[in-house]
Amino acid sequence: MSEGLATLDAFEARWRKPLARCAQVIFKVQKRDTAAGTPVQIADAFVVEHGFTPIGFDWELLDADAAPGEARSALGAFRDALALDLMMRDTWLGDEQALDCGREFVGAFNPSQRLLLTNHIIRDAGTSEGWNPISKAAYEWAFLGLDDSKIALLLITAED
Repeated sequence: MSEGLATLDAFEARWRKPLARCAQVIFKVQKRDTAAGTPVQIADAFVVEHGFTPIGFDWELLDADAAPGEARSALGAFRDALALDLMMRDTWLGDEQALDCGREFVGAFNPSQRLLLTNHIIRDAGTSEGWNPISKAAYEWAFLGLDDSKIALLLITAED
């Protein structure tokens, strides 16, 4: 097993149970083939392969290096997704644990090659304006990470 996939396996082992407290957790990981394409095309092909709906250019590219309060911050998106439950009613992981989860997911990808996407549109730092669903769940938030050797989808869903 490559180190990158092992890192993602460790991520899943650590975070599946805390995430499952408030959502269904779907985590798909695999080695990347060498198929070329834009990040959107790669993301769509991966989600379709796993039975989800492609969303084309509605994927939002996140900045892996931005601080949580900055625009398009991957860490900020993780905090926004996981601090409260998906209905935004109750505390889930809280800010610090949500940021830790984000750091581990982002850190599982080669920094010189990584791309991170979400299906939530983030208008301003810390403000989610809605999402483009890839599943049939009432609420969801998807994170997709990829680098030159691997790709992973973290999809969290909940029903009202």
